[in-house]
Formats: sequence, C-alpha cells, structure tokens
Amino acid sequence: MLSTLRARILLAALVAITLALVINGIASYTTVKHHNSQQITRNLSAVVNGNTQAINEWFNARYTMLSSMDDAANSDDPLAALQQLAGSGSFMTAYIAYPSTPDAIFSDGWQPPSDYDPRQRPWYQGAAEAQETIITAPYTDAQTGGLIVTFARPFYRNGQLAAVIGADITIEDVIEIVTGIAPTPSSFGFLTTEDGTLIAHPDADMTLEPSTRLSDELTNTRLSEIAQADEPQSLSLQNSDTLLMGNNVGGSSGWQLIVALDEHEATAGLRAIATTSIVTLLIVAAITAVVFGLLLSLLLRRLLGVRNAMGDIASGEGDLTRRLPEEGNDEVTQIAKAFNRFVGKMEAVLIDVRTSSESVHHAANEIAMGGQDLSRRTDNAAASLQQTSASIEEITSTVQHTAASAKEANKLSQTASEVANEGGKVVANVVTTMEDITHASDKIGEIVTLMNSISFQTNLLALNASVEAARAGEHGRGIAVVADEVRKLAGRSSDAANDIQKLIEDSQTKVNNGTTLVRNAGSTMQDIVAHITRVTDVLEEINAATSEQSDGINQVNIAVAELDRMTQENAAMVEESTTAAEQLKEQADHLAGTISSFKLSHAAAPALQVQYQAHDNRRHHIT
Repeated sequence: MLSTLRARILLAALVAITLALVINGIASYTTVKHHNSQQITRNLSAVVNGNTQAINEWFNARYTMLSSMDDAANSDDPLAALQQLAGSGSFMTAYIAYPSTPDAIFSDGWQPPSDYDPRQRPWYQGAAEAQETIITAPYTDAQTGGLIVTFARPFYRNGQLAAVIGADITIEDVIEIVTGIAPTPSSFGFLTTEDGTLIAHPDADMTLEPSTRLSDELTNTRLSEIAQADEPQSLSLQNSDTLLMGNNVGGSSGWQLIVALDEHEATAGLRAIATTSIVTLLIVAAITAVVFGLLLSLLLRRLLGVRNAMGDIASGEGDLTRRLPEEGNDEVTQIAKAFNRFVGKMEAVLIDVRTSSESVHHAANEIAMGGQDLSRRTDNAAASLQQTSASIEEITSTVQHTAASAKEANKLSQTASEVANEGGKVVANVVTTMEDITHASDKIGEIVTLMNSISFQTNLLALNASVEAARAGEHGRGIAVVADEVRKLAGRSSDAANDIQKLIEDSQTKVNNGTTLVRNAGSTMQDIVAHITRVTDVLEEINAATSEQSDGINQVNIAVAELDRMTQENAAMVEESTTAAEQLKEQADHLAGTISSFKLSHAAAPALQVQYQAHDNRRHHIT
C-alpha cells in the first residue's frame, strides 16, 4: 500500500494534518471543557444562590414577623396580635405559651385538652434552649397531608423567659421553590434537614425519607461538604451522574438546599463540540486526501517520467539515448538534469567498455593465433632437436670409432708400411667422417639459429600479448601473467641456444682441426712408410684430439637434451597461453553481448577496424 512515494507523501501529509487537527481539537476541547466547567459552576452557583435567597427571604419574613411580637408577649391579651401574625405571615395558626402556666393561647381559638402542656412540646423546649428563633423538623399535617413546620421564638423580660410564641405554617411555598429548580430537564433540587431527612424533592414519595435513598454516599457529612464546597461535587444519584452544589438555608435551621445537575445534559454542548470536531476532522482529512492527491499527481507527473525512463533503461532494449526534458528549476528538473548526466556518463562508459571489449576480443584472437603458430613452430623445433640428438649420437659413435681406430693404428704403426694403402683408405674414410661431422655441426648451428628465432618470436608475441593485456585493463590481467611466463621461457630458451651455439662453435673448431689433420695425414700418406715414427706421434695426437671431441660431443648431447626438455615446456606453456586466450575471447564475446543489449547513440566500430587492421599488419610483419 505504501510502496509508492505518492502514497507515502500523501500519508505523511494526512498524518500531519490529522495530527494538527487532533491537537487543535484537543486544545479546543480542553479549553471549551474548562470554560464549560466554569460556566456550569457559575450557572449552578447562580441557581443555588438564587433559590437559597428566595427560601431565605421566605424564612426571614417569618423571622421578622415573630421578632415583632415582643409587645404581644408582654401583653395580657395577645390574641389580636396572634391573629394578625397568622394572617400576615400566612401561618396556619399562631400561639403563645408561658413558663408559669400550662395554658396556651391560639389564634384560631383552638382549646387544647386538659393534659396538654405546651412547655413539654418540642417547639417550646427548643426555643427556650436556643434562646433564639428556631424551626422545628417538618411533620405531616393530619388534615391536609402537607408538611408543616413550627417557628418558635422566646421572649424575655428582665433577663427572664416571659413567653414563647410559636406559629405553624405549611412549607408548600418552599417545596414549590425547590421542586421548581430544573436547570436541565433531568436536573433537580432537594431540601434536607440537618439530619439528612428529605423535606422537598421532585418525587413526593421521597418526602421525609433519608437522603441515603438517593445515594449511599449522600450522608450527613457529605451533605455538609457539598453545602460548604465552592465547586460542584460529582456523585451518582439514582444511576445518573450528577454535579451537586448546595447551600445552607433558613439561618440556624440547619436545612440544606442541594441542586443536582445532570452531568450528561450539562455537558451536551461539550459533546456536540467534540462530535462536530471529529466530523470536521474526518471531512477535512477526506478533502485533504482528495485535494492533496490531485496536487501530488500533478507535481509528481514529471517524476513519474523519470521513473518510466529508468524503467525503460532497466528493461526492454536498454535505450541509453533517451533524455528527459529539463524545464523549470525545481527539484524534479534537478533530478532530470542529474538523470541525463548519469545516462550520458553511463553511455560513454558503455561505449568505452564496448570498444575495450572488442579490442580484447581482437587481441585474444591474435594471442590465440600466435599461440597456435608458436605451438606449431615449437613442435617443429622439438622434431628438429630430436633429429639433432640422433645426429649427435651418430657423431659420438663415429668419434668413438675414430678413437678406437687411432689406437689400433698406433698399435699397428710397426706394420704401417704393409698396410699403407689400407691406411690411406682409412684416412680417406676419416676425412669423409670429419666432413660429415662438419656438416652435422653446421646443421646444429642452423637449429640453434632457428631456436634463437623461435625464442625471439615467442618473446615478441609475449610482448604483444602484454601490450594488449594492458589495453584490456582488468580483463587482461590473466593474459599479462601468461605472456610474462612465455617471455621468461623464451629468454631461457635463448640462453640455452646461446650455450649450445658456443658448444657447437667449439666443436666446429675442433672438428675443423681434426679435418685439417686428417687432410694433412692424407697428403702425407705417401711419406708414412718413411716417417712411421712421425705417424705414430701424429696418431697419438689424433687419439688425444678424438678424446677431446668425444667429450665435447657428449656435452653437446647434454645441452641438446636440456634444450629438448625446455622446448617441451615451451610447448606446454604455449598450449596454456592458447587456452587462456580462448577463455579471454569467450569473456570478450560475453561482454560484447551484454553491451549490445543497450542502445547507444554511436558506435566505435570504424575506429576499431582501423586498429585491428594495424594489429593484423604488425602481427604478419612480426611473423
């Protein structure tokens, strides 16, 4: 999926844009959430404070009315004042009790039973103990079924309790205020007493129920913490996540007004913003993908041209003549320029390689042909050496026979006169043999000259091979090594031939001397009879010279054998050189085939043909 540069760039752009949008969304969400939390706190606080003020006004009005009953408490007939209090304060009834008597006066004229003692009632005792206006715990009115509370206030004269005035009133107004609290559809308010008893709640069945009915965590301590906290408190009420905020109401009543704000509804706007941000992110990402994809297609179109050109070079006919347009000055143009330079250099290198491969091919052909020629000549030289060796063996045998004859002649010197004629014949035979030796020595000289010529031609061919190997570069290293070995062997052959030449020259000198002596012996054969003593001495000299000739010919025989061995080695080396040349030719053909798979702008064949013609002429000249 991400195999193309376009896909990777598009993915990187999408990731970057998405990441930026996500970061922006998170930052916006965090900011909005913070402001929303602050707004929720302010709104909830306003709701709590507004309703707290309304309830406190209701309470304060009753507190004020009761505090204005000081005259009635000191009056002997407080009934009128009590009736006015009940009427102005919307009390169900107002009454007064005295510490000195169990009698009580009621504004509605109610007459308590005889066992009724107001001093034993909770409202009286609570007010007397508190020494200020109190509110009793709510209770259910038997007639109306509504909740009723009693306001009670003590009055003093000269520091002594004079009377306690109480008034009963329904708290429907307060309940109406509390049940009317609904910042959101699912939010509500409730009113509790100091001990956690629910006084007002949207659900009438929860009246006078403990606050733990709403939640196990909603204890008296937690209610106090909520009422004193400046920030909303999170709590689950009746399987709903709510934010609670409250306040104490009714002065010293200990009552607590709590507003439960449904957190889900309170944060609906925040979730809407989050949803909108996510949808916007997806839409922007999709639009960005489409637009950026189109832009990348336009921007990478020329880059695709570069890719296609490289693909054409890497596959197919390997067209190295193709060039890319160099329009503009952007990165793609720079890539196109670099590509054109690269292809140009590659084409030049391949042309040079093709030229070099053809040169190597031709040089390999020359080396192979020279090696074959040298092998043929080496075989001829070996055959000539074998013939030379056979001739030397014959010369050796002849010299040995001559030495034996000289000894015999020395022994028969006493009867030389009798066999003078026979001696003449023998001398004639000796002259003939010596001439044969001279001819054989001349043949050996010619063979040595031929060997020198072979050595010179081998050395020259090795030099040509070294030159061609140097031109071939890395591909000619093996040829250069073989040519160097051939040149060394040619040098050794030349040295051996020179040694043989020296030996043959020495032998020729000695043979010539022997021939001269024999001829002198033949010329003076007529004087043998008269000079038999002289013949004996001459025969002794001939015997000594013949021994020396035998030794020299033995040395020549050894030298020829060594030369034959070296010639055989040369032949083996030539075969190896020919094999290496054939392998070099095969490699050159393979390289030429590889180069031919590329289409080049021009060829170097004409120049090569000229070079090859020059090489051919030089080779034929050398041969």
